[in-house]
Amino acid sequence: MAHRNFFTIACMIVMLLVACVPAPRYKAVKSELEDAQLRSQQAEAKAGVLGRELKETEEKLQWTQAELSTCEAQQTQRSKDLKERRTECAYLKKINQQLLENIKKLNREMGKKKIVIALQEKVIRLLDDTKKTIENSLKDQIAAQQIEVVEVEDKIKVVFIDKILFDSGSVEINPKGRQLLLMVAGALKDNRNQSIVIEGHTDDARLRPKLKKKFPSNWELSTARACAVARFLQQDAGIRPQRLAVRGYSLFRPVASNKTPQGRRQNRRIEIILGSLQQD
Repeated sequence: MAHRNFFTIACMIVMLLVACVPAPRYKAVKSELEDAQLRSQQAEAKAGVLGRELKETEEKLQWTQAELSTCEAQQTQRSKDLKERRTECAYLKKINQQLLENIKKLNREMGKKKIVIALQEKVIRLLDDTKKTIENSLKDQIAAQQIEVVEVEDKIKVVFIDKILFDSGSVEINPKGRQLLLMVAGALKDNRNQSIVIEGHTDDARLRPKLKKKFPSNWELSTARACAVARFLQQDAGIRPQRLAVRGYSLFRPVASNKTPQGRRQNRRIEIILGSLQQD
């Protein structure tokens, strides 16, 4: 618009000058005017180009700013993700360390269990050998149902029934009982890692007056008989006392009914329980 105003003013000036200037001067002025007009057109064209370039530059700037905002948002998200990954990595390292420690612990436990299993297998073999030896030594009494040899879990129980060890009303081992205990001890003496628990049991009959003077109840009687067997195994059979233990159960662990003579006979018993010395 400024260029057009300038051109209009220039034309008016030329018209005024034409009226008062000679022909050569008129041609020169006209030529200058044409040059000015050309430069004006060139300036307008250049201004148009610059305007388009400015618009394109502004659009590029807007796009660049949008791209920058996107990059900044992505950078923020990546920083957040990196922090989360580091936290997760630290947690996984901790879990991995715990797992390694658990594996070491399990390996140690497995090693111990292998040792225990090996010992148990050895104990079972010894118990089996002991059982066979006792059964061979006492086969007549077993056949006569005076002695029972029972395998219970990882233990062997040798049960002496009724009067085979003790006469009625006595806590002294009779000669036949001493002989039988020596035979049993022969199978036990060399197994130094084998525990020997002697348990005394009675029926529910009241003690006779003679026994009542010495033993207030069946508790004392059952324990005294078990102690007599333990003392004999130590002193006469040479069993180490560290392997021996004594229990008295009185009448409270019957294996049969006390209402019949046969049942009472079964309940009056001494049990020798053989197991692993490490377990007891």
